[in-house]
Amino acid sequence: MVRMLALVYCLSGLLLSLPLAAEPPPIRVPKPQPDSLVAQSYYLQLLRLVLHSGADGRAVPAIQEVTLMEQGRATTELRRGQLIDVYWMGTSNQREQSLHAIPIPLDRGLLGFRRLIIRADSISVFAEIEAPDDLKKLTACQGLDWPDVEILRASNFRVIEASGFEGMYKQLVGGRCDYLPRGLFEAMPELEQRKERYPTLMIFDGVLIHYPFTVYFFVNPKNEQLAQWITKGLERMIDSGEFQRFMVTHPLMNHLFPLEEKVRPALIFDIPNPLLPQNTDYKNARYWIQREQLMETYDQPPR
Repeated sequence: MVRMLALVYCLSGLLLSLPLAAEPPPIRVPKPQPDSLVAQSYYLQLLRLVLHSGADGRAVPAIQEVTLMEQGRATTELRRGQLIDVYWMGTSNQREQSLHAIPIPLDRGLLGFRRLIIRADSISVFAEIEAPDDLKKLTACQGLDWPDVEILRASNFRVIEASGFEGMYKQLVGGRCDYLPRGLFEAMPELEQRKERYPTLMIFDGVLIHYPFTVYFFVNPKNEQLAQWITKGLERMIDSGEFQRFMVTHPLMNHLFPLEEKVRPALIFDIPNPLLPQNTDYKNARYWIQREQLMETYDQPPR
């Protein structure tokens, strides 16, 4: 009995002397731009849900916002694998070749439907637009290093680039461009954030530009384990309906739903996306909202 007690005490002492299980290292992401907090919260919250969904009993790492950076630098840092671990960006062939993309749309492709933010004093000009060539006579603003710049220019749209997110709005207000194409869900919350700063801006819903485009999570090419974790989490959220519930209730998106009531432009101009990898399955309704679903809400057919 004495020997047994001694053994128990010995084992107890050994267990107490063992180090506690180490917390997993945090998942590092860029800090948000000061004026894109709503979008940042959408992707951050989604990433947290995804990590929990795909955990399979593993400890879920914290998410750490480390530093501000433009998309071009974020791509470089992800490829280096030293400063950040995950970022969400509009996909392109170049990005998918240099990084590990998780090819599940985080917005179901709604980013490819572009609403036009304009100056209120130019509404009469936009009201006269009847065909893509009419819009091509005007100049769009877009962000530096954004894939949208090349997409629009490939279809002969005039585009100028701005350094910094807020720079686009300043160029529009200052008359250096005529309109700012923003994703279907982006325009309203962005303008709401800026209504006192830029009271002369408005959304013109008479025209949408459309091209197949979306945001993916990207990770370092060597981080296969994290890529599989995120993929599994997203697929499970889609299967359970949790992804759709999150999307339609988050402040970034909720003003769009139900689509059949909230999205009613008169015209939609389709252009190709030459940057999209050829194997992108944007006709797959499991992941992408189909153009035909939106077209059911339009008062007029596209031209």
